Amino acid sequence: MDALLALGAAIYAESRHLSLAVVVPVVAAFLLQISFYLALGFPEMRSWLAHRFSPARLAAIAVVWAIAPYLIYSLPAGLFQFSALAKLGGLAGTLGFVFVIFPVKGARLTWPDVAAAGTIALALLSRVLRQVYRSPIPGLRLESMGHVMIIGLGAMAFLCLRQVEGTGFRFQTSREEWKTGIKQLLLFLIPGAPLALLTGAAHFHPLRTELWLYPLQAAGTFLGMYAVVALSEELFFRGVLQNLSAANLGGAIAAQAAASIIFGLCHLPFRGFPNWRFAALAALLGWFCGQAYREARSVVASSLTHALAISAWRLLFSA
Repeated sequence: MDALLALGAAIYAESRHLSLAVVVPVVAAFLLQISFYLALGFPEMRSWLAHRFSPARLAAIAVVWAIAPYLIYSLPAGLFQFSALAKLGGLAGTLGFVFVIFPVKGARLTWPDVAAAGTIALALLSRVLRQVYRSPIPGLRLESMGHVMIIGLGAMAFLCLRQVEGTGFRFQTSREEWKTGIKQLLLFLIPGAPLALLTGAAHFHPLRTELWLYPLQAAGTFLGMYAVVALSEELFFRGVLQNLSAANLGGAIAAQAAASIIFGLCHLPFRGFPNWRFAALAALLGWFCGQAYREARSVVASSLTHALAISAWRLLFSA
């Protein structure tokens, strides 16, 4: 791993004419950050963590794992700030310990659930991560490292500490989940494509690239969308919010509608606030993702619908 890290950092540094002393800590920090999230994508690992450590110790380990990458790259780069560490510690500590201090069980949405989800939303929708993760490399934005941190910490909180059941969260997919995901994508496109084009939320503009490169770019786009964006968002919106709020709202349909509306509203800041056209399109997509989750009882199916829709939009349309 060290040799691969050094090789990757050397190639990137050479291409950008950068010092290895700058590049290596950034690459090391990102790999450490994403490793925690990737580990949680395996149910066996989540089960081992939940049984191996007490809730308080697991939360402490997760918080340290969340903060360590920031220190790894910011200290050598001279970008460390106590104010940034305080913001990062506040977010990580709140998300990591909310279910330790206020234990919750059962399939009903509670105020600690809302507090945890609100912390995730605050981190992802505000500019706080950009303020914390300042980049030593011109043109390279590092708040994506913070996005991975919040996603991994949120998955740990809800899956290992809160132990929400019925999410089906994992990286592996099944044939039935693919069938459900593709079916709901096609059903979404019936109203979604005309809505996007008629409202100007998107314009047909296929990606321009070499023909032989197109399958590789399409596959890379889908894998990135599925593993990081879709799977994490579907865990929180469908696996947590839609799943748990059904008991509060009196039924699965009401919960699906509520999760879809909130999903749409969270996309209001996309390319200029308030982007109502994109928010409406996102809410519509959220409904069909919610339907995929209900049919398969798995966020994997809804994540496939989600990732396929985003990939098609990136490859065929421009906003």
